[in-house]
Amino acid sequence: MTLPMPPADLAALALFVLFWLGYGPAQDRIGPRTINARLRIVRQFWMRSMLLRDNRIADSSLIGHVVHSASFFASTSLIAIGALLGVLTGLDRLELAIEGLAFGAPIARSLLEWKVLLPLAVLVHGLFKLTWALRQLNYTVALIGAMPTKVPPEPLCTALAERLAGVLSSALSTFNDGIRSYYFALAGITWLAGPWLLMAATLGLVTVLVHRQTTSGVARQFALAEDLVLQAHAPSPDPAADDKTPAA
Repeated sequence: MTLPMPPADLAALALFVLFWLGYGPAQDRIGPRTINARLRIVRQFWMRSMLLRDNRIADSSLIGHVVHSASFFASTSLIAIGALLGVLTGLDRLELAIEGLAFGAPIARSLLEWKVLLPLAVLVHGLFKLTWALRQLNYTVALIGAMPTKVPPEPLCTALAERLAGVLSSALSTFNDGIRSYYFALAGITWLAGPWLLMAATLGLVTVLVHRQTTSGVARQFALAEDLVLQAHAPSPDPAADDKTPAA
């Protein structure tokens, strides 16, 4: 692994790492135009509605569903990591397969190791994200369980809802990072076919992800639904004010 990497491969790897590690922080800075940013506001209303309910079984079920999803993807990541480790120990067979598919000039053994290590590193990083999301979801469950049975007075109720939504949003944002590792791992595998395909796959993947968050049909529908949620939770006008008439 001491052989210098060809310039095209080095440029493709740098581009991939830039978008892989930079997409999440960049998305947070795009602003309220993304679905994930809008979800933070929706979760605040969810937590506030939960505090106003006597029966919170439905809320617990929704949180439990997310916990099971995170556990499933974490387990799947372990399987995928094991598979790639198996490929790493059998590079001779992989070299023969790549040559048989005529992907191009024969790849140096050291470069081939890098090309297998890339999706492996992405999945390991994603596994850490998913397990950290699980821990944060457990913290959210503990906070929900500690909520009082009686409706807290204002402004305590609003403050509790904001803090609960903050912890839950952090957990689900980390969960989203873990899910994205699958996409980037698939893009990283294309490096086996050459650096130009890796660049194209990376740019195509980021384009799809940005489209889903900002301009897709579901993004537009979610923006409209969020506006309706805001209207539904807006303070209703005081009916007594309409009954007041000026004295004669």
